[in-house]
Amino acid sequence: MALRPALGLGARQRLALSPGLRMGLALLRLPAAELGEAVAGLVAENPFLVALPPRPGVDAATLAVAEEPGPLALLLGQLAAMALAPAVAAAAAYLAGCLDEAGYLDGPLDELARAGGLDGAAAAAALAALQGCEPAGVGARDLAECLLLQLLDRGWPRARAAAVTGRLDLVARGDAAALARALALSRAEAAAAIAAVRGLRPRPFDAGPPAPPLVPDLVAEPHADGTWRIRLARGGGGRVGLDRGLAARAAAGGFLADRRTEAEAFLAALRFRGRTLLAVGRALAFRQHAALALGTEALRPLTRAALAADLGLHPATVGRAVAGKAILARGRLWPLSAFFTPALPAAAGAGAAGPAADPVAAAAARRLIARLVAEEGAGAALSDRELAQRLHAAGVDIARRTVAKYRQSMRIPSSSGRARRRPGGGGPGPDGTAGARRDGPGAAHGAEEPPDGSRRT
Repeated sequence: MALRPALGLGARQRLALSPGLRMGLALLRLPAAELGEAVAGLVAENPFLVALPPRPGVDAATLAVAEEPGPLALLLGQLAAMALAPAVAAAAAYLAGCLDEAGYLDGPLDELARAGGLDGAAAAAALAALQGCEPAGVGARDLAECLLLQLLDRGWPRARAAAVTGRLDLVARGDAAALARALALSRAEAAAAIAAVRGLRPRPFDAGPPAPPLVPDLVAEPHADGTWRIRLARGGGGRVGLDRGLAARAAAGGFLADRRTEAEAFLAALRFRGRTLLAVGRALAFRQHAALALGTEALRPLTRAALAADLGLHPATVGRAVAGKAILARGRLWPLSAFFTPALPAAAGAGAAGPAADPVAAAAARRLIARLVAEEGAGAALSDRELAQRLHAAGVDIARRTVAKYRQSMRIPSSSGRARRRPGGGGPGPDGTAGARRDGPGAAHGAEEPPDGSRRT
């Protein structure tokens, strides 16, 4: 049977977003800083839109956000926590100031020692201490040493790490067969070594592009009864209105109708953005009112899907409302994404939580881990297993591997690394390594596992 093309008419129903709703969702995704740019650009293009003066008490202009400490400040803080002789501590601080923007030592050690009037032995001990700091690889003299320090930090034996980083030409080519022959490894071991080196950072201080500064979209104001009043931040994204005189003349004269329609649609989209942000902010303040007052340890488990169900919104809409947004509460700037955290099961019958304890937020578990580490005594660093046991006693059912993952995400060193950095925990070793950091299977902030990837149980 032959097929012949034909035309026909048909009708079907489908859902489609109107242009106004699409514009509203696009504006909803924009953080306050980017919204201000979009508003200014459209005001310059559309004659029907006029910029309005900001309301008094602009929250965005009066907000003072504490800056994160720079790499040098973090290094000096780590060096101060080490049990170093005064001459070595002064030399280590001097060498930290000689690092370039990538975290490499800017010159040969002997030249830097002469320029700083340092004793050779003190300079060598200071370099070992500096290279024992985080991030792993800091203080290296070249790329090979930077990668070597990172492999040692992950628990690799020094001889094997030095052999692999000594053949970076083969690693760069990904030639596992040649690397296996050169180092007397199996093909699988050579391939694993290449993958491990390629996963390292060539620049210790390279943390990626800086995140854009947060400007508050919402403001939370506490009431005496413990509740919170949520309002839109003043001046966060600029104020804009319709030139009603020009709009009336255009309607009477029949000119620029498309631009007037565009201006009205933009203002409607701004109102949609404001209403949605307020709804999400009020729902978050209701669900996480304790965290706003007490901090992240009081966070309750919450997902975007659950909040969307409460508000009758699509989860993607809630995601747009949260992305890049922040709320100002008691002088503290919270990213809205910080209020969403998965749940960990409560340990039945453990501690004060009891058999019917509510689930614990993962963010609260991370804070508990950080607090337990901060409360450790000198030389009494808790292993990941011991931390898991402490959390279980507090009512949090958490596995050792999960503790290790959370500890790594907070860049907390392993138990051996923490013990080394405390007074009496050991200084630089005779081979130039940083004492206990290079001993045992644990990394300075790794998962306390052997270098072959097999985990302890």
